[in-house]
Amino acid sequence: MLRFAFDAAGFETAETNNGSEALRILELQPPDAVVLDLSLPEHRGQEVLDRLPPIDNYNHEGGNKKPAWVVISSMGSAEVSSIYGGLGDRFIAKPFDPWDLVRKLESQLSEFDG
Repeated sequence: MLRFAFDAAGFETAETNNGSEALRILELQPPDAVVLDLSLPEHRGQEVLDRLPPIDNYNHEGGNKKPAWVVISSMGSAEVSSIYGGLGDRFIAKPFDPWDLVRKLESQLSEFDG
């Protein structure tokens, strides 16, 4: 269902089911958006989260766009915040409506385009 929602919204996607591959994809071609499940096998979600580019490091004049990213987890917001720090609107708990995730990414991407 998530793949259908992303396709319907016009997103081009690259997906993986483990942290090692996610890190490889991040290094090869920095994405416009990342959806990270904290329960990825091989590398803990924290390692992948730590490697997401900090928003403040993006330079619009240099052509780099700020990435949108959302973390998903079966843990609750309070538990995620105590482990990973405050993620604010970059967090969505499982189960979630795929269309809510699409809207969240679209909102972040539109903020970064400005």
